[in-house]
Amino acid sequence: MHKKIWFKIHWILGITAGIILLVVGISGATLSFEKEIIKFINKDTFVVSVPSEAKLSTKELLEKFQTNFPKAKINSISFSSDATASTTINIAGEGKDARRGITYYVNPYTAEVLPQIKGKDFFAFMLQLHRWLAFEGTMREVGKQIVAISTIALVILALSGIVVYWGRIKHSFFKSFTFKFKHKGRAFLSTMHSAVGMWVLPFYLLAALTGLFWSYDWYNAALYKIAGVEKPQRNMPAQMKNPQQGDNSQGQRAPRNKDNQRVDGEKVEQIPTSQNIATFDDYQKAVDLFNTTIQMNYYTASVKFPPKGTVYSFSYLIDKSDYFREVNTLELDINSNEVIKHDKFEDKPLNEQLMRSILPLHTGEYFGLIGQIGMFLASALMALFTITGFMLYINRHKKKRNNLNH
Repeated sequence: MHKKIWFKIHWILGITAGIILLVVGISGATLSFEKEIIKFINKDTFVVSVPSEAKLSTKELLEKFQTNFPKAKINSISFSSDATASTTINIAGEGKDARRGITYYVNPYTAEVLPQIKGKDFFAFMLQLHRWLAFEGTMREVGKQIVAISTIALVILALSGIVVYWGRIKHSFFKSFTFKFKHKGRAFLSTMHSAVGMWVLPFYLLAALTGLFWSYDWYNAALYKIAGVEKPQRNMPAQMKNPQQGDNSQGQRAPRNKDNQRVDGEKVEQIPTSQNIATFDDYQKAVDLFNTTIQMNYYTASVKFPPKGTVYSFSYLIDKSDYFREVNTLELDINSNEVIKHDKFEDKPLNEQLMRSILPLHTGEYFGLIGQIGMFLASALMALFTITGFMLYINRHKKKRNNLNH
């Protein structure tokens, strides 16, 4: 394709998608250090002082919490081997909290309920802005598609930018990463635009190609197929489950109707509400068995409470993990004290690890702090590209108009 055509494509996409990419970039930069910022401004919630007494046992902690919230139905508990870390307890919620429940941060030494998290509403809005331009209701899908199309435009912009500035890159590759302040006007804007673009190009391609993972099902499925990894199935119908596992082998509640009856396809059977219900003693036994099994320090561990049955499912992140998606899962039967399944992230082949790490790749966290900072800077610099791009566009058309007048 002729260079002039690539030039037109670059400028047309830059002008049409520039504002959307600016919004997506700035919101992405804001989200880059969300976890660190939230933890910093909520130290009283995440960090507790260590007294001379030992931590309360899981049973004691849950009993004290249940005393403070007698009507609460506890869904799960998350804890850490770090002596200064608070514990979180999730309970069933209603309305907008029905899906994720309500999470309380608790002092593991006293069972005191700690202050609620500050700042999460702001970052929740930033995420909505980043993913679907903060549109609500039926317009959310429209916002999602606008962001997706702009993301595709970013890929084309990055590649067409290489073509447009290929002469400079080919002439002196390493010099193409620099620009000089002695240049004035359009020459300065052009060299700065291209030089900074060379630095952030890998970040933009990585962010765009991973960001499309959440935009299109066909793209999502294609990535799994290319990687040779089976795509996880969610909301599997009851009739497709392994009959040998039983309804509660994964420690999950079977769907019920308003009369507390389990619904398995067309079959409805009454579930006793007072029999075989797990007790806090069972939870204590499960946590003790978990600690005995893994025998290592962990950053966090979570366990969901089954409504009945003896199999407990844990997910945990060891303290040496490089990023938050290196999650391991462990299923334990407290009746037989056996390990049903132990799925370690480190044992997975690279292709499966990468498919489990799409979000850390997208944010740069996969590459550690340097990658996280690099993605933050690249996202923030989207403002620079939008502004200089528009300035170059205006400057170019002004020059054309002046030439026509003369």
